[in-house]
Amino acid sequence: MGRIFVLAATKMEAEPLTQLLGVSPGKSVSEVGPTTAGPNQLEFFFTGIGPAQARKRTAEILSGGPQVESAGDPETRKLDAIVIIGLCGGLCDALPEMTIVTYSSCIAESGDAAPYPCAAEISEQVTALLNAQNAPCRSVIGITSSRIAVTRDDRLQLARTGAQVVDMESYEILAAARKARVPAIVIRIVSDSLDRKLPDFNRALNPDDTINNRQALRVMLGSPLQTARAYLANKRAARHLANALSIVLTRDLPGGQ
Repeated sequence: MGRIFVLAATKMEAEPLTQLLGVSPGKSVSEVGPTTAGPNQLEFFFTGIGPAQARKRTAEILSGGPQVESAGDPETRKLDAIVIIGLCGGLCDALPEMTIVTYSSCIAESGDAAPYPCAAEISEQVTALLNAQNAPCRSVIGITSSRIAVTRDDRLQLARTGAQVVDMESYEILAAARKARVPAIVIRIVSDSLDRKLPDFNRALNPDDTINNRQALRVMLGSPLQTARAYLANKRAARHLANALSIVLTRDLPGGQ
């Protein structure tokens, strides 16, 4: 394929993959790489959690700002694709934890905006490739939420939109990629199933989606068992996703929408 930007919300979601690929640390906290993987040049960027941060950070990345230039030279090599990776929450019983998913499209929580489709040819090839490599993968519709889906009821409410999984960044990244006319796909893994209750970290979210560390600590101390279980589930899921992505990102995938 060529030059690929890999976007994740946090380093935790991408770190197992960068370790597998032997990527050197980047020059800033917001990027890692570049590195060569098979026929591809990969550059990793971290958007932060939530739609507001994803919108702002992706705009910076695709505008060719200083942090992008430090990871490679956008003037000499065209960007061929964006791959959005990370964790997601399952919204139905058919998607247990550790299920790898690709998005056919992603919708906004409000329901007012049009859904954004992913690059169909690339998504279909990724799904087929992972299934052929004994890494079961499902094609789903995703929804991006501004809040963490903490309970079963929260997830069932989101499922009424027709979505099967939820995350907090993909819609905004797909919107920016479409505006920039760059093919984009989403590859995530279900880290919390429909029935898993999570600590309510919504109480620690600032209006701009950044985390209030002091409030987050209070949430963790108030729900130590749930926090530990969620942390371990997230780490396990990120490692499993990394193994699958190391297959995908070392292959020559088709380009185009």
